[in-house]
Amino acid sequence: MHIPDGFIDVQTSAIFAGLAAAGVGTALKGARTQLDEKTAPLAGLTAVFIFAVQMLNFPVAAGTSGHLLGGALAAVLVG
Repeated sequence: MHIPDGFIDVQTSAIFAGLAAAGVGTALKGARTQLDEKTAPLAGLTAVFIFAVQMLNFPVAAGTSGHLLGGALAAVLVG
């Protein structure tokens, strides 16, 4: 995330880290069942493209910055 140090307390960070880990686990489980030899390379290329595009940050309020929403962009590109 693009926020200054101390902006989020440890308790909030730990809660959302656990939620993120659960979300990643769910996504991996779904990817194993849905991706085959044809769609797996497309997913990889989409991830590389989104990673590169997200390097372009723009300023937001309170000393933070933002970038494109990669998950939304991937959903539009891949479906």
